[in-house]
Formats: sequence, structure tokens, C-alpha cells
Amino acid sequence: MSGNQVWSKDIFNSDLANRSKQQLRDMDALRAAPPVARKTEADERSRRRSILGSLEREVPLRMYVDSWRQKIERNGNLNYSQVSKDKARGDPVALVVLRSDGSVEEVAILRSSGRADLDEAVKRIVRVNAPYAAFPPNIAAKYDVIEIRRIWSFEDSLKLVEELR
Repeated sequence: MSGNQVWSKDIFNSDLANRSKQQLRDMDALRAAPPVARKTEADERSRRRSILGSLEREVPLRMYVDSWRQKIERNGNLNYSQVSKDKARGDPVALVVLRSDGSVEEVAILRSSGRADLDEAVKRIVRVNAPYAAFPPNIAAKYDVIEIRRIWSFEDSLKLVEELR
């Protein structure tokens, strides 16, 4: 054949050619706008999660949370002894969500103490003491995050108490 090839119009309109054109358009679209990764509610629900309560029977999990509690109480008492002993308040209930690497995902006040400074002290204590120990392998194999819900009592010293629900 010579350098000037003549192609039939049928080749460019064939099913194979049309599919190739569509694939090229799809690839161009992917290059132009990378997908945005968003966490959906389904993603959140699919994460392996343990909500630790008073009926938790898994010993390694209870031991991990007890170690976390001891660190909070020890360091919270050292660093935040200036929290006033004002009786005109309630004890806050906080939810702390820990990731398997020991980092804090969330600290939420579920029931306020009635004093903004005390509620903020709870959040500050959790964040100042982070990161916490990574989950041991036997816990990390089962859970991505652990939710810990506790009553924070600042009476004589900081005590974290399990909430009976």
C-alpha cells in the first residue's frame, strides 16, 4: 500500500470504533476530575466499631479501656486540679472515640455539666493526653474504633465512671 491510505467510512462508524471512542472519552473524564473521597453514613456504619458499656465481656477490650481511664485520671488530676469544686453543676457525660492507632477521632459532650469551662476541660484533658496506646493486635484485628462513654466526676479528684443505661 502507498503512504496515502484510503479508509472506508464504515471503519470509523463500526461498533469497535465507537466503543474505543467511548473508552477514550471515559479516560479523559477520569483524568479531568478525580473523584472526591467522601465518607458516607454507610461507610461509617461499615467500620468495625465497639461501643464499650458496662456489660462488655471482652477482657482485652476492658483492659485497654481501663488503661486509658487510668491515664486520663492520673494526668487529668495533675494538670487540671484548678477545676473548681463548685457543687452548682452536674457531672458531664462524654463520648470519646479512639482509633486503632491511639489517636482521638472525636470528643463529644453528651450531657453538659452546666458549665462551659468544665465541659471544655473534659475535651482538653482528652486531647492533651493523646495519642493513647495503639490497640493491641487482638483488638485491632476486630475493631477500627472504640467508643467510650463515661461520666466525668471532678469531686475530690477526677474519676471516670461507667454510665449505667
